[in-house]
Amino acid sequence: TALHWAAYRDDTVLAKQLLGLGANASTENRYGINPLYLACLNGNADLVAALLAAGADANSTARGGETALMTAARTGKTDSITALIDAGADVDAKERGGQTAIMWAAAEGHTEVVKALIEAGADFTTPMERSGFTPFFFAIRSGQAEVVRLFLEKGVDVNAVMAHERSSGRLPMRGTSPLILAIENGHYDLAVELPDAGANPNDDRSGYTPLH
Repeated sequence: TALHWAAYRDDTVLAKQLLGLGANASTENRYGINPLYLACLNGNADLVAALLAAGADANSTARGGETALMTAARTGKTDSITALIDAGADVDAKERGGQTAIMWAAAEGHTEVVKALIEAGADFTTPMERSGFTPFFFAIRSGQAEVVRLFLEKGVDVNAVMAHERSSGRLPMRGTSPLILAIENGHYDLAVELPDAGANPNDDRSGYTPLH
């Protein structure tokens, strides 16, 4: 629709004019995409708020279960996150792979978004059942040092381990610690920080040590 195109082109003025003329804020195209998704993808908090005020569902999803909050979390615009939460977005909603908005934000290194989600009560400790990843482990794997420090300040255990049943060679070994995960992914500056935060440099619960 015209509103889709206005949101896609990040044209807030035109989008608001269309809404004022009665454009449907919740309409989906043939791919299941609505204007709110596009506004979140652009990180346009002003348009996100306008669409929500015009009746867009804060918990709407794209195919695969990606919520508007997840899209905004991936983009990293805190104002969009706040608008969605204020409109009732579920901070712990999961897409079909089991990931949540705070996992996406942590992996992308959006510290302020992670803070906003934590303040809104988002669960940042429960691991994904299949892979064992938590938001903390996503941040470690991506080398997002600032987000890692935030989680440590919030009480995350620096010696927690991956507790999944390994189902493929693409997943870390069961028992992998944050320190080993950082080393395996080449984030050596981050790895050097972790022992200062209490990480055990001799941890061998995965079958080998960080030095190995």
